[in-house]
Amino acid sequence: MPTFATIQQEADERNLIRKIQKAVAFLAPTSVELPASLFVVGGALVDLKALGYLPIGMVTPDGFEFGRDISKSDVSALGYAGPVRSDIDTVARSVKMTALETGRKHMLELTYGTDLSAVTQSATTGEIVFDEPDLPVGQEYRLLILGNDGPAADNWILGRGYGSVKLASTDSQKWGTGDPVQQAYTFDVFTDAEIGVPVKHYIGGTGALKHKTALGFTAGT
Repeated sequence: MPTFATIQQEADERNLIRKIQKAVAFLAPTSVELPASLFVVGGALVDLKALGYLPIGMVTPDGFEFGRDISKSDVSALGYAGPVRSDIDTVARSVKMTALETGRKHMLELTYGTDLSAVTQSATTGEIVFDEPDLPVGQEYRLLILGNDGPAADNWILGRGYGSVKLASTDSQKWGTGDPVQQAYTFDVFTDAEIGVPVKHYIGGTGALKHKTALGFTAGT
């Protein structure tokens, strides 16, 4: 008969405990497709810049927060203290981050909800001047976030691809000596009509290969 120790030993797998050490995020217009895979033949990562993705850049140590707010309705029955049935009605998904590189053109377009494609930079002074519209135009984007954990021989690449996100809110921006200039963003997530799902999840790398038995997925041909 198995003991508790042997059951625990067979049930637990510490190699599946992940901690994202580094992460990068990208935005793209909805005309750009989400990659079907993060890897190309040979195991190298896909060239996201060549696909049309634009970097969000460095973010604060808080990293990226993926919200998933579930709303449900319960059915009660006579003689029962608890619900006898529960159904999920809505799942409100969101992504939050605080960007440190606030001067990129596409990030300014995102922040202020305006098109800066016609704005030029002075060749003599380096000055850029643009107007913030009274009412921002909310554009939808693709959003792709990649996380990295572990050494080369046991490396994990985790990804989340969003077919359609839209800026929901920005926090106040502070200019002072205490903190760097930074901008907080909250995105609402929608189900993209073309992709058909709100989120595409990616798991890969040498670590995923090394611990494929613990992951439990059927091997592809």
